[in-house]
Amino acid sequence: MIDVEEFQVRGLPGCVYKVRFGTRTVDYWSPVNPGSHLLVAHDGQNILDKRNIGINPHQRATWKLAQAGIRMAERNGVTPPTVMCIYHTPYAQDPLGRLKEYTPEEFMGKRENWMIDSYGLYRGSVDEFIGGLSANKLLDSIIREIVPQIAARINHSVNPESTALVGASMGGLASIYGVSKHPNFFNAALSFSPHWVIGGDELAKKMAESFPSPGRHKIWMSRGTKGLDAKYEKSQKVADKVIRARGYLDGVNFRTKVVSDGAHSNATWARNVPEAIDFWMKAGEK
Repeated sequence: MIDVEEFQVRGLPGCVYKVRFGTRTVDYWSPVNPGSHLLVAHDGQNILDKRNIGINPHQRATWKLAQAGIRMAERNGVTPPTVMCIYHTPYAQDPLGRLKEYTPEEFMGKRENWMIDSYGLYRGSVDEFIGGLSANKLLDSIIREIVPQIAARINHSVNPESTALVGASMGGLASIYGVSKHPNFFNAALSFSPHWVIGGDELAKKMAESFPSPGRHKIWMSRGTKGLDAKYEKSQKVADKVIRARGYLDGVNFRTKVVSDGAHSNATWARNVPEAIDFWMKAGEK
């Protein structure tokens, strides 16, 4: 782990720290004395550091994940969560790196898994692309290298009962997939606008079936009604139906939300982050 910089963010006490693991950048923030809650976020470049948002400065919108965590922790009477924001592979390094590492490779590793209208997401042959899928490799790095090293530095004791994986769009799929692959490390998936369209209803069904059995786990899923998010409606209903059939209870360990006029954007996701964190933190409902 190499230190890059530390910087301040409005609404957060102390500093956010930027580090690198090889070419992988991570921003992290924690309270002075960390509690048990840990949020691990995909697309970490969108979470805390607004300098990464490539539009006019006054329009830059991050997820404000740590700020929301502080507010919801106060509501629930617990210590604010530590937040670790994992950047995706830089586009300059690999233009398709993000897509490769967020695609649920167990379910999308064959040509026939992909919807025809999704082939435009990548260049070259389908077989060449799926041969480079790396979601499992990224997850292994998160749980075996990134989280343990940062946790040791800040004296955060990682507790699988209160560790969540959060993301949006392809990162939303990756969050559900990560909890399914490592149910003994994560207890919750907070998935905003999961990008079902790459595999359609069949992908939604398979991922909902593979999610851990109800008990200590939770799952949040939400989608907007505008633009790209509107295309998720049918497959999201498939996922919801399967999750409920497996014994998950609405408002207890399962939440699915339709955001009226919500778009596929950081701003929409940020508005719903507090509710998702509150749902995850509620005592006695894991």
